[in-house]
Amino acid sequence: MTNQRHTKTVFKTKFTTAALSSTLLTLFGCAASHDTNTSADTSANIKLAHSESQLVKAESQDIALPLTKLKKGLGLTLHYQTHANHSNTKSAYKDAYKDTHANNTSKDARANNKHKVYDDTHAININVNEHKGISLSNSEGKKHFIAGHYTLARAEVVESNSRQWVSLVVFNNNTQYIEVYRINAASLGVYQPQTQLTKGSEAICATTSSAGELQIVNIDATGTLNQYEFYNGRFLSLRDFAIGPGIKSCAINANTETLYLADEFAGVWQLDTDIESELAKTLIFHDQDVAIEGVATLSSTTVDGVDIAAWASPDASGIWLKAPCLTQFVSLINTANESNSADRQLKATDKSTFIQPEFIHLSLSEEGTHISLVVDDDDSGDVFSAELPSKLSAALLHRQCGTDFKAASPKENYMEKAYTNNSASQHANLTIKVKPDVETDPVENHGDAADDPAIWVNSHSASQSRIIGTDKKGALNSYDLAGKLVQSLLVGRVNNVDVGYKVSVTQTKAQQSDTPLIDIAVASNRSNNSLSVFEIDKRGHMTQLGHISTTLNDIYGMCLFVSGGIAHVFANDTSGRFERYSVSIAPDKAVDGHLTQSFSLPSQPEGCVVDTKTSTAYLGEEGAGIWALDITTNSNQPQFIAEIEAPVEADVEGLALFNVDAQTYLIASSQGNNSYAIYHVHNENPEVLKLMGLVQITADKATQIDGVSETDGLDVTNANLGGRFTEGLWVVQDGRNVMPSETQNFKLVAGASLKDAIRKLASAKREHHSHM
Repeated sequence: MTNQRHTKTVFKTKFTTAALSSTLLTLFGCAASHDTNTSADTSANIKLAHSESQLVKAESQDIALPLTKLKKGLGLTLHYQTHANHSNTKSAYKDAYKDTHANNTSKDARANNKHKVYDDTHAININVNEHKGISLSNSEGKKHFIAGHYTLARAEVVESNSRQWVSLVVFNNNTQYIEVYRINAASLGVYQPQTQLTKGSEAICATTSSAGELQIVNIDATGTLNQYEFYNGRFLSLRDFAIGPGIKSCAINANTETLYLADEFAGVWQLDTDIESELAKTLIFHDQDVAIEGVATLSSTTVDGVDIAAWASPDASGIWLKAPCLTQFVSLINTANESNSADRQLKATDKSTFIQPEFIHLSLSEEGTHISLVVDDDDSGDVFSAELPSKLSAALLHRQCGTDFKAASPKENYMEKAYTNNSASQHANLTIKVKPDVETDPVENHGDAADDPAIWVNSHSASQSRIIGTDKKGALNSYDLAGKLVQSLLVGRVNNVDVGYKVSVTQTKAQQSDTPLIDIAVASNRSNNSLSVFEIDKRGHMTQLGHISTTLNDIYGMCLFVSGGIAHVFANDTSGRFERYSVSIAPDKAVDGHLTQSFSLPSQPEGCVVDTKTSTAYLGEEGAGIWALDITTNSNQPQFIAEIEAPVEADVEGLALFNVDAQTYLIASSQGNNSYAIYHVHNENPEVLKLMGLVQITADKATQIDGVSETDGLDVTNANLGGRFTEGLWVVQDGRNVMPSETQNFKLVAGASLKDAIRKLASAKREHHSHM
């Protein structure tokens, strides 16, 4: 890319900037709305192109579309019905922010409700002039003007509780705030906007999900992507992360939870807008000869699962259109001033007819059969519209891979396969969602740091129990039941931790009445391939007693159980090797360990848990499944009992046991789909597991506690800890701590919620078998 190209990008004329500002929007029903004469001209030109049954061909032999100039630039028209309650009173405005994006139905979504036909439909016209403000008028003769310097990210009509509102999401270039307006559709009365301060805006976009959630993405001047949800009348920061320079525009597809970014240096990026998804971006388009500046999606719920995107560059007189298995470049030819088709054909390859698009918008016809587009011309400041040919529209809308249109690469088939293979059989197992009750303070270290929790139940005061959690980059932490950090020991890179109760501190027989007994925590320490041992006093305070050396090459996971006052530890390394140690504690609190057993699994394990009632250890092989080991002797070998198969997804890491209604259940983290597999343990044969289904921990937006993703370790107890945890407590590590973005932490779920979820899974399983 030349310096001249960069110079032209930075130093735009005010005229072009103003034209672009009026196009940063979402349209409904048609490509553009302008005066009657212009609409007639557009319709006539589109019909003429199709009646001639031929499309202009560019030199590259790609499809080329003749453009229709929008004589008065681009306007926006929304529609509403007066059957709703449109009282223009302050009381009507009071709840505007609470309900219009909490459980609303957007105008786009209501297009699917064919049985809803209204005779009282009215139009609202919106025009945004970046340097003057926002003009609104409706067909009932009402007008309103919001003065200022704005960039429009989203405009739509939303309905809730029989009221319809215009929702505007704008960026105020004078104040650097994102502003969300609620405007009475009939009266155009404007309620005070809700605002969010930013560090500027290089690109902003917004959409309303099918669940009625207003999602906003802003890339600020520091190169940080900020994702918000407008929840109950306030901005809820979902996550933020560095995205880098060069982002010129963005677009969100609410149907597929996909964000597209136009990067003038790299091309087009694709990201998942699910805040619990992995922070990864995929470069779906790159061409070193073009700088991508405009990107758009087809914002419509009239076609289920539609995933159509488009992007544009001022270096190419055309646009790229993309569906899951199809990418097509379409040339754009400015022949609007030619009087007849012969002139258009003659001048189609004349470079004077080329445009330099920086902005693009897609829309769907009311019938849902044709895609229209609107683009600008950076050179002239003009705005144009065109309609795609029927064959291309059909190929994009119906994912027709076997057309004459070329696919960009084999990778384009991936999303199509993912869509078509999403069959009911893959989701036969029920998934129950629960919400977290508490989250702990974030760990000190950044990146993948928090790993494994253990619950220490305080026998003297249950409400003073502790959550002990590893920060595997340097510390062992403990938290109270409110999630507050109460202790942090800088003991090295501890990975997994477990607790044991009533451990003998002498080498005499544990049955002696005068033998002191203490509670301990043991952690696998990767700094020195050892087991670090800690005493836990009655207040929950931890004191390090020492280290037990192991012969493992790269110690990783561990678990322990106590028998006859002696603690026994299973530790593993990344190669799959397990070692079993018995722990002895001398009267002076010196610790020692005796290796009693060694065995190996085929690949890397981590989590494990021991059921002392059945003398069974459950061992997790991350990429394969679950093993069982009879611990009654040191010579038994593990046996494979549960393979990872749908709906469970690798890695299987954390394991814990929980009792519900006199039944024992094994909980295993299903890391690949941010879930937890619930296995019923056979009462008489503990080596028999039956998968009941999955549990997911989702966000509680009212308390601003996010959901849980990519869990490593977990623990659970049936003990009554008081308060909200009278029926036990479930603690899990959260691999992505968002809402807002912070370092990793642990989430606490009430045992009552977990019990209820497991009961639902068990009930569904019984009902399923009764119908077989």
